Amino acid sequence: MAYTTSLDLEPEVEQRIKQLADVDEDVLVTGPSGSGKSALARRIHDLSVRRRGQFIPQNCGAIPGELAESTLFGHERGAFTTAHTAAPGIVEAANQGTLFLDEIGELPLAVQAKLLTLLQDRRYRPLGSVKDRPANFRLIAATNRDLLERCNQGLFREDLYHRINVLPLTLRPLRDAPERVQRIAAEEVKRLNMPEELGSQVLSVVKRLTLHPAAWPGNIRELLTFVRRCVLGVEAEEHRILGEWARWRRSESAERLTALAPSVSPSLADRERYAGMIHELAGRGARPKAAVSRKGSLELASRLLDVFPEPLPMDDVQAVLGARDRRTLTANVELLVKHGLVQVSAGGVVASWPPATSALIGLRQSERIPAGPGEILSLARGDRIRIEITSKLAGTLGVMLVTHGSGGTWAPEVIVEGKELRASKTTAIEIELDGAGGLEQILLHVGPPGRRGGRLVEPTLTAVIMPDSAALERGRRMALERWHDGWLAEHLVFHTQGN
Repeated sequence: MAYTTSLDLEPEVEQRIKQLADVDEDVLVTGPSGSGKSALARRIHDLSVRRRGQFIPQNCGAIPGELAESTLFGHERGAFTTAHTAAPGIVEAANQGTLFLDEIGELPLAVQAKLLTLLQDRRYRPLGSVKDRPANFRLIAATNRDLLERCNQGLFREDLYHRINVLPLTLRPLRDAPERVQRIAAEEVKRLNMPEELGSQVLSVVKRLTLHPAAWPGNIRELLTFVRRCVLGVEAEEHRILGEWARWRRSESAERLTALAPSVSPSLADRERYAGMIHELAGRGARPKAAVSRKGSLELASRLLDVFPEPLPMDDVQAVLGARDRRTLTANVELLVKHGLVQVSAGGVVASWPPATSALIGLRQSERIPAGPGEILSLARGDRIRIEITSKLAGTLGVMLVTHGSGGTWAPEVIVEGKELRASKTTAIEIELDGAGGLEQILLHVGPPGRRGGRLVEPTLTAVIMPDSAALERGRRMALERWHDGWLAEHLVFHTQGN
């Protein structure tokens, strides 16, 4: 039987919903999968002046690419091979009401262009028709993707992004609000009419699980499923879900990092750090002319990364560097090659980006536990963390360990500083876990060569807690402030046991 569950939103989100309902403009809801975006969109509709009209939901990811235009705008008879009769689209169905497009980032680019025209002109043309029709609806779009990053990748239209992002609303991951987790779980226990002893056991396990750094990646949907499955055995269900979370892959806040692995679309931070390494050459004798200023370095870095992994033609490099002749150009390019920042190919100059790869391995007695990209390992006191980093270029390695504890406490420790990296050679660092549990944020920094020194220290570990994204970002900023320009990567380890 179908039923609904209260979203139990924070007061500021509830207030924002009421504000959005009072304004008849398009809304963009951003939040992780399972966070209640659909229910939130319906609530906005129910409180708005369009509540007497239809609320038409559509998951864009569920529409076959070839049917996307017909689904939205409808079609005339004979518009395509199987169009034996005319059919209206969801735009017509939402007339005088609200059209909810979930996962809007999955729409094909061709349909995005027509959706943009519809939103601007409030007119559309069904597939196979020669006449435009008026449209009167409110759009609420939702996504669990970073639409700006998809714009950078050429997968989403930037003009459409700005058109739908009139009234934005962002939902936090459920694990960032532990009190909300308990309230939603308690409501579900009550709805299921669980025996008191079983209900108390379930809520106790939910509270304990919420301390895990990978807690509830499926958000409300996963939490409710967990509570329902507990009727078959709480202990077995807890063991099952911990096994799933051990393989959880982290995507949130990834845009703040330069992962030491290939990436499709270099971010602004990537460009700035790459430019910083070029600018670093400004203090070393003969240098590329572009390295004299931050602006020139950023222009060169941006041009190289814009075409990456394709080469930037030599004529373009010469123009950016301001080299007046080929001899000067060759000398400048050779300097960049010498410091491992670029490679020369038949087509021009290719950025050496990213400069390194890193791997995280858990060591438990004789067992090796490798972690995939973005995966959080669960280790215990006495286990070791092994980090293997292979750099394409000579440089220096900095490793910082930030232990996040209860009550928002955090303890940063510099594990390695100024360790020499040799080009194409693998360097390994091992850290043994001791003390109480916590979330270990391990930050790796690859900087230009020349720095020396550093020492190994034992980390200070505190109580178990999952820090919010702001606390993790604080650790990243600390690493960059200490070591400045370079590449930054991150591994997380959940330290599950203490004394």
